[in-house]
Amino acid sequence: MSVRWPVEYQVRNLKMENIIQKIREIYPVSDEALQALQANMELRYYPKDTYIVQSGVTDRLVYFIEEGIARSVFHHNGQDTTTWFTLEGDITFGMDSLYYQQPSVESIETLSDCKIYVIHIDKLNMLYETYIDIANWGRILHQNVNKELSHMFVERLQLSPKERYEQFNRRYPGLINRVKLKYVAAFLGISIYTLSRVRAKK
Repeated sequence: MSVRWPVEYQVRNLKMENIIQKIREIYPVSDEALQALQANMELRYYPKDTYIVQSGVTDRLVYFIEEGIARSVFHHNGQDTTTWFTLEGDITFGMDSLYYQQPSVESIETLSDCKIYVIHIDKLNMLYETYIDIANWGRILHQNVNKELSHMFVERLQLSPKERYEQFNRRYPGLINRVKLKYVAAFLGISIYTLSRVRAKK
């Protein structure tokens, strides 16, 4: 049986403003369920340029970013390729570690000082079983991410560098001014020279 928190306790203690806003953009999760979620989380602060998930290491945590930016990065033959950006309110994790208990193939690096709430996947799964609205949020979130990944794959194949850059700005408004251009170029699959040329024509 789930615990029912007094309304005044709910309102006073729901501190994860960006996270809650993003969660409720996906699904109308109740205060009670959000309070249970936060009660099972640990608040951590990470400085800029910290690998919160490292490739080759099994990490069973889900990271909810309240403040800051992170990127998922794939290391291969001495090259780093940015595969995803995570902003305020978003979640990030090492997929292979989380779902298959295998070492992560990607690293996750903070691109700014970050305030992050973390929860172990076992606790999150328990909340899925207890609160149908959290389960629905998780289901829709994964549907949205899979759709986004599919669109990004098609864009990489079909769009010109200029079109990819324009789509990036629509997908991540203002992010171009918050991260290094080399990360954006790698994410778009173009050279830093090409990105600079495209931006100069704006």
